[in-house]
Amino acid sequence: MTASELIVTKKLTKQYPIGGNFFTALREVDLCIDQCEFTGIVGPSGSGKTTLLNIIGALDAPTNGNAKVLGSEIGKMNHVEAAKLRNQYLGFIFQTYNLLPVYNVFENVEFPLLLQHIESSKRVDMVNKALEWVGLSEKAKSKPAQLSGGESQRVAIARAIVKQPKIVLADEPTANLDAQNSHHILKTMVTLNEELGTTFVFSTHDEKVISYLRRKIKLSDGEIVDDTIVN
Repeated sequence: MTASELIVTKKLTKQYPIGGNFFTALREVDLCIDQCEFTGIVGPSGSGKTTLLNIIGALDAPTNGNAKVLGSEIGKMNHVEAAKLRNQYLGFIFQTYNLLPVYNVFENVEFPLLLQHIESSKRVDMVNKALEWVGLSEKAKSKPAQLSGGESQRVAIARAIVKQPKIVLADEPTANLDAQNSHHILKTMVTLNEELGTTFVFSTHDEKVISYLRRKIKLSDGEIVDDTIVN
């Protein structure tokens, strides 16, 4: 694994028990993603996109083979080590927003910074900057119940990027956004990728997202069937 290689998988296989049998979600996936890439794992529902993203994000472990993220082998990590990797270096955007309903927008975005014990004044600056990136500065004091679906997703995106992580993993990040909001958010992500060197890995079948990708990795039945660099 070279310095520029952030994510490397070799013969990565994931199986889930179903009754007395197994469902194979990933089949010997070999993959390498370098620093500063803007990459999408694309394919139909059930192709293994989310499973692959979850393993890269240390939310799941391989059945066979291995996955290394920032030099750490996912399958050998305990819960504390996996949590530390996620907290320090990874940002997540899920299909469901996973916002904390008792906290306002500012507090939801601030939460990852509290886990890193960043001082208060710096947290305020970082949160305000993240809300400005996604166009929600005026909603800082609103609770999640007061937001539209699109606004909630934009808060989730701000929370993912607030700590300026090395890698952002985005599972269908535009699923609940209209076209205008989708393009605004995607352009913001492109800017972060170019200016901060943040690596983005998407799981998507949304053509709006796919049109922004610089690399498309196509999955079908748990296998990579195409890997294309987009000019």
